[in-house]
Formats: sequence, C-alpha cells, structure tokens
Amino acid sequence: MTNEERIAAIQTQLAANNAAITAAEAARAQAGSLAEIARFDAQITDLKAQNTQLKFERNNLVAAGVEVIPEH
Repeated sequence: MTNEERIAAIQTQLAANNAAITAAEAARAQAGSLAEIARFDAQITDLKAQNTQLKFERNNLVAAGVEVIPEH
C-alpha cells in the first residue's frame, strides 16, 4: 500500500468516525438516563481520540511524502 493509498484510507476512516460522532451526539440528546448519557460520552470521547491518532498518522504520511530540496 502506497502512502497515498494509506492517506486515502485514513481519510475514509476519519469521515466514518465523524459520521459516528454526529450520530452518537444526536442519540445522546435523546438519552433517557444518566447511564445512557455517560455511555454516549464515552463513545464520543473514544471516537475523537481515534480521530486525533488518525490525523497524526495522516500528517506523518503527508510529511513523509514531501521532498526536501537542500539549499546550496
């Protein structure tokens, strides 16, 4: 898998995570108990943490593909 393919896969996962965050936030707003709210909060926190890690990986892959031209 090339860096470009990895970046594309990460972008796809980020989009899926963002959709899941949106869904969990909507469900949290309809939660009927504190336990449900806590469960959704934990789910949202986990997804946001995954996004942070994925963005870090994506940024590293992007940086790895940058060609540095030495100064003369």
